Amino acid sequence: MGDPEGYIDVNVFVYWLGNHPAFGRTSYEWVKKIEKAPRGKYVTSALTLYQTVMIIAGLTGKNLKDRELIEKTVNSIESLSGLRIMPLMLEDVTRAAELMKEYGLDYEDAIHLAAALRSKAREIISNDKDFDGTPLKRKFSS
Repeated sequence: MGDPEGYIDVNVFVYWLGNHPAFGRTSYEWVKKIEKAPRGKYVTSALTLYQTVMIIAGLTGKNLKDRELIEKTVNSIESLSGLRIMPLMLEDVTRAAELMKEYGLDYEDAIHLAAALRSKAREIISNDKDFDGTPLKRKFSS
């Protein structure tokens, strides 16, 4: 398996699962691309699963004791055939502090950037413009 083409940011999954009025359709199109792609063409970290569950729980008024919500959310992402979910590593968490300073990111974005760089992704799929000044090419419009 070669290096992934793109790292998928949390907001793609949140907009897709939350059926966001402005970004839901674009996110859905990305999910369809991920589904049709060969395994590993796209990557995200385990942190993305956790953050997506947290955000969806907040949007729906549910909490982290709702096992059905957690299973449905995680399974929806995990089942995408072209997506590889990589573990979050200590090096990602520690490197993030350097990346915050270097690229002016918040800590969460810096952790995702560290994971994406470690995976050797060439681009990040996100509508978060904070990634525009990083080594990864940001894509969102399909």
